[in-house]
Amino acid sequence: MRGYTLIEVVISSLLITIISSITIPNFTYFLAQSRLDNAMSRILKSLHLARGYAVTYSTNITICPLVSGRCQKNWQGTIYAFEDSNRNLSLDESEYTITVIEKIDSQDALTYPRKAITYRADGSINFMQSGSFIYCNTTYPELTGNRITVSQVGRVRIKDSDKCETPSL
Repeated sequence: MRGYTLIEVVISSLLITIISSITIPNFTYFLAQSRLDNAMSRILKSLHLARGYAVTYSTNITICPLVSGRCQKNWQGTIYAFEDSNRNLSLDESEYTITVIEKIDSQDALTYPRKAITYRADGSINFMQSGSFIYCNTTYPELTGNRITVSQVGRVRIKDSDKCETPSL
């Protein structure tokens, strides 16, 4: 008769269990790093788009989380890049949205020290709007590439940050 012996089944099950116990924790780390990389890439691309749009069309482009059409400091929510011709940090009827960044995963945190970033026609940002986006994962605070710095002249760069706190055990 053809078939497997009990010893072959037990050894195969044991090997699958050992391989799974090694790969599954690494897989969740990989997913968290991938989620961080995707979120930072979306933010970086939106900042480049907003700056380029402001320069190309000689207008003001604001990036911020909107609540009832006004900029708020809740960077966890949906972030909008929109024309802000009167620089009042709100999306008025005559203004339009350029791009939208969906809100980040609930396991993660995104912070920025200001309420908004407004790119001017020369590509620079409004006075005192520079700072760094910090993206933290509560499970893996040591993830890399989690900071985007926006300079006063409007340039952006990604770096690693040690601003994320390790959860207390």
